[in-house]
Amino acid sequence: MPTEIFNSVYGNFPKLTEGNYPTWKEKARRVIMGADAYEIMTREEPEAERDTQEGRTKLRNWRKQRHNAQSVIYLGCSNAIPPHIKHTINPAEMWDILHDRFDTMLSKLGRPQILRKFHACRPAKDLKMCTYFTRLIDYCNQLSGSAEQISEDSFVTHLFTHIPEEFATTVNSFERPAPPPTSQRIMDAIRLAEEMVAFVTEIEDDSTGAAHFSQPGG
Repeated sequence: MPTEIFNSVYGNFPKLTEGNYPTWKEKARRVIMGADAYEIMTREEPEAERDTQEGRTKLRNWRKQRHNAQSVIYLGCSNAIPPHIKHTINPAEMWDILHDRFDTMLSKLGRPQILRKFHACRPAKDLKMCTYFTRLIDYCNQLSGSAEQISEDSFVTHLFTHIPEEFATTVNSFERPAPPPTSQRIMDAIRLAEEMVAFVTEIEDDSTGAAHFSQPGG
């Protein structure tokens, strides 16, 4: 079944299902921020006064922001989710209900599985290293703030353990005494090494082609 996408002028993201709450939360939050409605949702902006023209203008803006937040949250859910939030039109309450329902479920059921996927993730010959790193980082983001959160030391150990042989020299350069390597420094170095390999290969291919054309009778 294809993934349902929520589309708006402020951004697009896959709709909420029972298995994608961590990434949905972050993407929906940014769309709501783009709609200038995040303070409404987090109860940080109170309803404006009605007694003055300025107050009535602020009230109209407040209601518009509130409706924007409601729309993003409700319409950003797949068909199985709205029954959990149909009893309220308060976007802050809707947000909290979804957090309590799906973040807790993922803590108990999904996060150990995500942690296993992180540890099982390996580079592949037909996969660019930057794509491999993106997968690892996505697993880390999904577990951020949880009991299964992946530490920087664990991330670095994973990189050292599973980097392909062709990048051994690049990785070994971080094993000198100081400064201690970070996962970001290791990934940046490997990305650069991968780009250099591709660049040299392209030059060699061009040189081979030029040699063919320069041969007598070519």
